[in-house]
Amino acid sequence: MNKCKVGFIGYGNMAKAIADSLVGNDLIDGIYASDINCSAGNGVATMLGSNAEVVAKSDYVFLSVKPQSAEEALRGLDFGGKIVISIMAGKDIAAISGMCAGATKIVRVMPNLCARVKKAVNAYCCVGLNDEEERTVAVFLGSFGLAAKLDESFFDVITGLTGSSPAYTFRYAKAMTECGVKHGLSFEQSKELVLYCVAACMDVLKSANSMDEMQTTINNVCSKGGTTIEGIYKLDEGKFDETVISAIDAAIARSVELGKK
Repeated sequence: MNKCKVGFIGYGNMAKAIADSLVGNDLIDGIYASDINCSAGNGVATMLGSNAEVVAKSDYVFLSVKPQSAEEALRGLDFGGKIVISIMAGKDIAAISGMCAGATKIVRVMPNLCARVKKAVNAYCCVGLNDEEERTVAVFLGSFGLAAKLDESFFDVITGLTGSSPAYTFRYAKAMTECGVKHGLSFEQSKELVLYCVAACMDVLKSANSMDEMQTTINNVCSKGGTTIEGIYKLDEGKFDETVISAIDAAIARSVELGKK
């Protein structure tokens, strides 16, 4: 694969996390960025004075502006011959194409906040790329998490399922930590125990090959008449599963709604 230059239009937290993950990659021959905030640089990307300069210097251009600001930020730019990678929520490939004059090679990505620790779920779809270009994109996305190619029809689902779910997972861990503090542990003690346990549990679940096997893993912790089953009864009283599913469904519905605007 050939070396290439990568640019970012909009250089907020997500763009910075992505740029940081690309540093040292053998495929990268330069990283550039522009942002309305003149002090947005973090020492990784070379900050340029305009979006047009970023496009001119780059082979692959990440669109990392807020969706509501995209039309203004991209107006008048020529993306002919460039590979456009959009991480804007709610903007499908048709919308991206309409905003990026000359663009025929487009990638839509739905990352999540875990890009901060290089473990984002990066669902993507693309049009117009050749095999080498698509492999390069997969390498870029894989540098800060899991690159998962999916049909664009699933992107509203992905937005709710992996785009929004870090907040729900954080809240679960926060509640567990809070309970530990309630019963006398320090915040640091409780947090360390909870986060280690949650991460380990996810590793255990990796071996499950079906919903039934996931349920068996749950059942294996629940001895009849023991402590864990009492907690499960409380989760069931609160309709835990249904609440989680309805939360994700609500996020999916909102993604559909935003995509129509």
